[in-house]
Amino acid sequence: MRLHHLAIIACCLTGCISDELDDYDAADDVDVEVDEKDEAELLADAEDKPGASLALVEDPPDEEDGVDTHDEISEEADDEAAGDDDALAAALEFEYRECVHEIDSKRPKLTNETQQRTKRVIAHVHKRLKASRGFRKLLMLVALREASYQSGLVHRLSPDIEGSRSAWRKMKDRYPDNPYAEDSSLWQTYGLFGMNSNYFTMLWSKQADPRVLCDPVVDVLVYRRAAERALRKLNGTIRCKNADGETYDFKTTPTWATIHRAVNGGKLCPSKHENRAAIMRKYFNARAKKKGLDPDERVTTKMLGVEPEQGLDGEAWETQEEMAIGLWEEIEALEEES
Repeated sequence: MRLHHLAIIACCLTGCISDELDDYDAADDVDVEVDEKDEAELLADAEDKPGASLALVEDPPDEEDGVDTHDEISEEADDEAAGDDDALAAALEFEYRECVHEIDSKRPKLTNETQQRTKRVIAHVHKRLKASRGFRKLLMLVALREASYQSGLVHRLSPDIEGSRSAWRKMKDRYPDNPYAEDSSLWQTYGLFGMNSNYFTMLWSKQADPRVLCDPVVDVLVYRRAAERALRKLNGTIRCKNADGETYDFKTTPTWATIHRAVNGGKLCPSKHENRAAIMRKYFNARAKKKGLDPDERVTTKMLGVEPEQGLDGEAWETQEEMAIGLWEEIEALEEES
């Protein structure tokens, strides 16, 4: 059994999607437009989803690998997120790009134009972050894998829906001032990177509508924030549990593979299911290498870039909402020029 995505030819981006750290090369994407899963990988993927893998399903700390990265990311976001009236007002007024379908409706037909625009959005935001070439390749890799470069998706596979429902029960009290907190139907898995909104919305705002994660600009910014938090954990000592339930200290190297595993899989500790983990690692490494990404490259904070504080015209952005709006204006201006 194989799962096939629609194959297309990547378009060339203009010279404006480049900077001193990363010149975009459209050829980087040409050979990975068809993303196929081997039968063994499909099996491992399906087995792993109930334990918080690519679908970001809830993974209780006392089970599986002993640590739920999403809980740790959420705890940090609790400390950082503002809860004042201004933050709530900004979240409610922000006109983010909406989802392209509902949870109970099919996704729109995937087109070449849709995919190419998504790539341009990712490339421009990455450029403005001044992040490394490797980070752009990871973003493209995950967006292909999770959404076939289709922005605004509501993920409808059973593990996504079940994981979102489970995470909502666990996380809803972490959004005390959120006007959407009690509506479980809104807290789904969204966007380019398949982010479970229960865990990742607070990385944008604890007051935000979780559907904000359908906005591809917000997607990239939130993914970077999650990667940065995972990087901090991976640079330190991690408390894990072995198969006997005994706690031990674990240290590892932050690489593109371990960051991907932490953000998309919720895993910091070694897996107790060695065979499954080996299969997933094998296929991630293969996909990464097809993208020209070294999965074992050591990652630093600088490689993830920094969020821009002003527009290209020098106008300061006072809020993250202004930043997202400003980035969209830049993208649309570039499209008009091309």
